[in-house]
Amino acid sequence: MELPVQPSSNPSRERNLERAPWCYLLWGMPVVLAVGASTAYDASVLSITARGVLWVAAVAWAGTGCLINGRSCGRVHCRIDGILFPILSIVGALNVLSVISFSWNLFWLAFIVILVASFVPEWTWKKYS
Repeated sequence: MELPVQPSSNPSRERNLERAPWCYLLWGMPVVLAVGASTAYDASVLSITARGVLWVAAVAWAGTGCLINGRSCGRVHCRIDGILFPILSIVGALNVLSVISFSWNLFWLAFIVILVASFVPEWTWKKYS
C-alpha cells in the first residue's frame, strides 16, 4: 500500500527562482553588468552617461527578476524589491537624462536601503505573502 504524497507545507518554495540556473540569469548578470560598468568607467572606457545607463539597466533587470520571482514564490522581499527596484531604475533614468540630478552614490545607497529594508518584514512578520 502506497502512502499518499504529502503536499509541501509551502508550495511556493518549490517555484522559487533563486536556485541555479535562474539566479545567475536574474541576479548574477545584473551584478556583472553593474560591476563591469564601474570597472570600465574607472579604466576610462565608458563615459559617466554610459555607466549610468548600464547601472540603470542592471537595477531594472534585477527588479524584473524580483518581480517575476515574487509573483511565482510569494516571498515578501521579492514583492517589495520587484516594485521598488523598477521605480529606482526610472529615477536613475531621469538622472541619466538630466531631468533630475543626484549623486550615483545616492542611487546605490537607495538600492542598498531598499534591499535591506525589504527583508525586515520577513524577519519581523512573515516570509511569504
